[in-house]
Amino acid sequence: MEELIKDILSKKELRNLDTSIVEEFLKDFLDKNRKVKSNLEEKKFNKRSEEYKQTVKEVRRKLREIYGVFIDENYSKKEHLLKNLNRRNEKETVEKILKLHTSTNERLPYYKEVYQKIFKITGRKKIILDLACGLNPLSYKFLGYKPVKYIASDISSEDLKFIALFFKKMKISGKTIKIDLVREQEKLQGLKAGICFMFKTLDSLETQKKNTSRTLIDTINAEWIVISFPKTSLGGYKTIKKSKRQWFVNFLKHNNHKHQSFETLNEFFFVIEK
Repeated sequence: MEELIKDILSKKELRNLDTSIVEEFLKDFLDKNRKVKSNLEEKKFNKRSEEYKQTVKEVRRKLREIYGVFIDENYSKKEHLLKNLNRRNEKETVEKILKLHTSTNERLPYYKEVYQKIFKITGRKKIILDLACGLNPLSYKFLGYKPVKYIASDISSEDLKFIALFFKKMKISGKTIKIDLVREQEKLQGLKAGICFMFKTLDSLETQKKNTSRTLIDTINAEWIVISFPKTSLGGYKTIKKSKRQWFVNFLKHNNHKHQSFETLNEFFFVIEK
């Protein structure tokens, strides 16, 4: 198992993931492939076998869907950029870091517009909860105000250490908490916020476990939830029409969640009142 996990994480875009996350995905794969699991348990499994190679390939593919696909090839440069961040070069440096993650890079030209539209609907909230945050907390300057607290959550402990260092360096009142939104939703019950961001998150959750996003929305303890969906598929090869999100609109109506929506060139946004 240890060797399998090590090989899975050897891919550059997956290196910041916790081994516990890889273990969960590997377990899911083995539970669905009993023969492979049996061979592993009986030590009939070696690195040269096709089963081994296929296991590494399939688990990597799943991890890429939820994490790796968003990581730029120069992602490791963010530590050096943060180390040299200061008040004089803040705008330029933060933008360079935001460009190292696919979601924040695409959102970069629209951040000011996005936050203005959101807070025009919700008002400025004292506590922001940012789930599956990626590098989104670095867009702090675009918020247009200083919240009392910014809570950032993701599945990568290494990425959250980076976010915590950013908060400390910029003297932002923030905290980080690692949460797997599929397997650890109970952790959300102790978090209360005025507004919760979940940008480009639900698609990847649904690929792991169907209807996870619905229970997640019910569990989040926030006055408002802002959810976004990409306009293109993973990798950007296929355009996704807004009509494809009708299942989500139906869910909101069925549960009597009032909402408003808007869009940018790359994203659909839903601002939901709980």
